[in-house]
Amino acid sequence: IRIGAFSVVRRIIEDYKLAEHLKRWDDRGKGLLLDLAAYSVIAESNVAQHFSDYAYNHPLMTPQNKIYSDSTISRFIREIDDNDRVEFLNSWNATHDKNEKIYVSYDSTNKNCKAGDIEMAEYGHPKNDVGAPIINYSIAYDMTNEKPLLYESYPGSIVDVSQLKYMLEKIRGYGYKKIGFILDRGYFSKANIQFMDSCDYDFVMMVKGRASFVHGLIMEHMGEFESKRACSIKVYRTYGMTVKAKLYADDDTDRYFHIYYKAKKQASERARLEADLDRMEAEMDKIKG
Repeated sequence: IRIGAFSVVRRIIEDYKLAEHLKRWDDRGKGLLLDLAAYSVIAESNVAQHFSDYAYNHPLMTPQNKIYSDSTISRFIREIDDNDRVEFLNSWNATHDKNEKIYVSYDSTNKNCKAGDIEMAEYGHPKNDVGAPIINYSIAYDMTNEKPLLYESYPGSIVDVSQLKYMLEKIRGYGYKKIGFILDRGYFSKANIQFMDSCDYDFVMMVKGRASFVHGLIMEHMGEFESKRACSIKVYRTYGMTVKAKLYADDDTDRYFHIYYKAKKQASERARLEADLDRMEAEMDKIKG
């Protein structure tokens, strides 16, 4: 039972020739690094103290299936520097066809840090603020071939919207020519859109719903498509339409805006609103007089 998941991970490692991209390390270092990757996938954990338990119960990729202590693992990880990461990503991206049309999904998240004095851990704007310093990390994913392309980490005080330009420059540096991006609302800004235009990149970006021009577009077209069968997107049980407009006043070109309506979501949001109103009304009744 325990060898099954390991066999799948090892087959992926062999098919993608990951060991060949780890040029700096000998067989011991490559095996340990790939074992740590397999451990994080199979055990869904990255706690070094528990690796020895995993290693005792699973096959390993280190020579002679040698089990290393958590102190050895910590020392090994500390020795990995930015040059190693850059060398791996350069080697990994060199194997991809640069003339193929691909769509890259890019997103970032943050991780709370409780490990003490870590230089990258800074106070920022986390999704769930628990009052701890954070680090940010992001990944760019080739949706066409279902492969990750690059990852990066950066200090917690740097917001997503300002990081996009550097990622785009990295992608361009790898030599990809026919590329489009799929981005969430965290990267929405005039500067980012203008930079993607200057690179001649196509993109699909979720916009911030409370932006005035978005609200104006929705109000302008309300009632035109919400119940028309021609506007039905059956697989998602959603209605939608596409309109052309300028994104900002000095925009050089018209953009395509996709507007969606989902009756089920409206009903659930309305129910939550009614529940909130009832709760607030009850709280107000308690303090009458």
